[in-house]
Amino acid sequence: MMLRGPALSLALAFGLFVAGQAFAQAIEPGKEGELANFIPPQAGARACFGRVYDAAHLKNHPKQQVTEMQFRIAYYIHDPDEFAPKGQRNYYFQILARLRDAQQGKPLTAMGECSVADDGKSIFCGVDCDGGGVIVKRNGADKVLVDLEALGRLRMTLDCGEDEANAFELTPGADDKRFLLSKMPQAKCPAYDDW
Repeated sequence: MMLRGPALSLALAFGLFVAGQAFAQAIEPGKEGELANFIPPQAGARACFGRVYDAAHLKNHPKQQVTEMQFRIAYYIHDPDEFAPKGQRNYYFQILARLRDAQQGKPLTAMGECSVADDGKSIFCGVDCDGGGVIVKRNGADKVLVDLEALGRLRMTLDCGEDEANAFELTPGADDKRFLLSKMPQAKCPAYDDW
């Protein structure tokens, strides 16, 4: 049986609901929720968190594939248009990761939008076109916990817009489930337009 029109839309919406998270949408002013605890809803606001895992940590976690990770989040106001006269507002994210024994010169990257997670205490950041995602939670004033295990995978490429035939699926492993990252200095945190 092939679904068409409203039946297809309903089936897709149900599938998204069952998956546990909705795709990120424009964030209405005043409805930022937990997102505002990461960065204020102001044009150009951004924050970056990162960690380079040292040799001792990697020796104690021999199955950990991620050797370095950065999580970036930015608030962006689009130009006004007929649908958003004051400009659509979104929270965007980027994750950069380097892997053990990888030969890449540049880190793998994943980008997308963030929204408040179902629990209201964390945020969901997802990659478009069913690219998976992560749940991110504040851990004190200057740290975040990036949870890869909660959603099961994150599609990454070597560069934004790269052919997805060469995409890499970062999945949780024995030592690659959650990543505690520390806030980086603002001078090392590029603006959204420079990602």
